Amino acid sequence: MLNPPEAVSEEDLRALLANTWKLQVTALEYVPVGFGSHHWSVRDADGGRWFVNVDDLAAFPLDTDSPLRSLRNAFSVPRALVDAGHRITVAPEPATDGAPLAELESGFAVSVYRHLDGESFEWWRWEDTDPELTAEALAVVTALHAVPRTAWGAAEVETFALPKRAGLEALVAGRALDPGLGPFARRASEVIARRAPMFSKLLAHYDRLADAARAQPERFVLTHGEPHLGNFMRVEGRLLLIDWDSARIGPPERDLWSFGLGEPPLRELFKLRWDLAETAVDLARFAVPHTGSANEQACWDILVDTLAGLETTAARI
Repeated sequence: MLNPPEAVSEEDLRALLANTWKLQVTALEYVPVGFGSHHWSVRDADGGRWFVNVDDLAAFPLDTDSPLRSLRNAFSVPRALVDAGHRITVAPEPATDGAPLAELESGFAVSVYRHLDGESFEWWRWEDTDPELTAEALAVVTALHAVPRTAWGAAEVETFALPKRAGLEALVAGRALDPGLGPFARRASEVIARRAPMFSKLLAHYDRLADAARAQPERFVLTHGEPHLGNFMRVEGRLLLIDWDSARIGPPERDLWSFGLGEPPLRELFKLRWDLAETAVDLARFAVPHTGSANEQACWDILVDTLAGLETTAARI
């Protein structure tokens, strides 16, 4: 994210790191990278370097009745993989209670990773990426899908429910957001209202595809959920898959669709799922008080791009 969340103070973060990971922080610097989680670079009194992720539980990208539980279960996956010797990822450092994360009272979850010197990548479509790098990343994903159940951690099973769907459907039904919520509320209402028939069509199509996928549990494997280029990094020559908040057990196409692989109906399902979920989650950011921050402007830009993609999809079905 481009700027830190107003609800998280550095004092509270320092206290949590001291109490829950026994880190005596001497330097704490916000790192404006990626989009979704907030990041800090940390140095401790012993000279150790750490990378701290802070996730807004209200913006959790999957449908769940408990974002904290689901995030904890998702983060158990890289820990289980590393503990079982699968060298395809890095794991969060366990807190003093053994959990992979801890909650701040402000509604955020904190996870801690050892600092790694390596090469990071920007998000990019695989079809526009160097073929050798794409093949290497696909090999990591394929290895993940072959991991035995004993190394799945506490991963939850894919439900195929869209996050924040109720808010999207309310806008489709004509229940506009209060313009007083912030600068994007009226615009968000208008762009959805103009496309209400399109969204009704797309949601019904998604539900049909999801019903068919749900009926094939024998195909389910351990999946990452977002294996795009920005969620890989190279450390000591090895390509590693990072950022596991969307990890779940589900069809392999949950990962493979972005590589253009897998059964066509399931590729279509997860491509549509990506765009509908992105739309619903972005709209949820504008359904609460907001100010037009850099993060919110970036969110609006993503929403506009996603809507264009959905229009193309709707024209094909």
